[in-house]
Amino acid sequence: MERDEIVISEILVAAKSLFAKFGLKKTTIEDISNAASKGKSTLYYYFPGKNEIFEAVVKDEMKMVIRNLRETVNTAVSAEAKLKAFLTTQGIVILELRLLYKVLFEDIIESRRMLMPLRLQYEQIQIEMISEILSNGVRNGEFIDLSAEQVKKLSFFMIIAFRGLHYPLSINPAEIQSHEYFDELIDMLIEGIGN
Repeated sequence: MERDEIVISEILVAAKSLFAKFGLKKTTIEDISNAASKGKSTLYYYFPGKNEIFEAVVKDEMKMVIRNLRETVNTAVSAEAKLKAFLTTQGIVILELRLLYKVLFEDIIESRRMLMPLRLQYEQIQIEMISEILSNGVRNGEFIDLSAEQVKKLSFFMIIAFRGLHYPLSINPAEIQSHEYFDELIDMLIEGIGN
C-alpha cells in the first residue's frame, strides 16, 4: 500500500468510528483529525470537507459489502445456493452495520441528498448480481421459466424487499435471529420460484 492509501485508510477508519458513534452532524473535522492522529491540514489535503469524508466512508463500506457478496456467491455451486448466500450475507451485513445505520438515521434527511446517488449505484450492482443468479437458475432448470423482464422485475423486488429490512434490523436486531430468520425467508422465497 502506498503512503497516500495508508493515510486515507487511517482517516476513513477513524471517521467511520466517529460517524457511527455521533452521526454526521455532530462529528467535526477536528474530531476526525484527532481520532486519526493527523493534522486538519492533512485531512483537507485528501478531502475538501467532512461531507466528502463521509461519502468516502460510505463508498468504502459499499466496496467491502460488494466484495463480500461476490466472494460468497462465487463459492456457491447452484443458483439456489448462490441466492441463499447472497441474501444471507446481505442480512449479516445489515446486522454488522446497525450501529452506523442507527446513528445515521438521525441525520438521514440531511445526508439523504448526498447518499442517494451512492445508494442507487449500490442497488443497481445488487440487482445485476441477483439477475445473473436468477437467469442461471432458469437456464439450469432450478427455477421456473422466467422471461428476461420477469427476472429484472423479481431482482428489483428482492432488493427492495431487503431494503425494507434495513431499518427494523438496525433498530432492534435482537428480535430477529439472523441465520434462522434469513434461512427461513430465503427457503420460502426459493420454494416460490423453484422448479
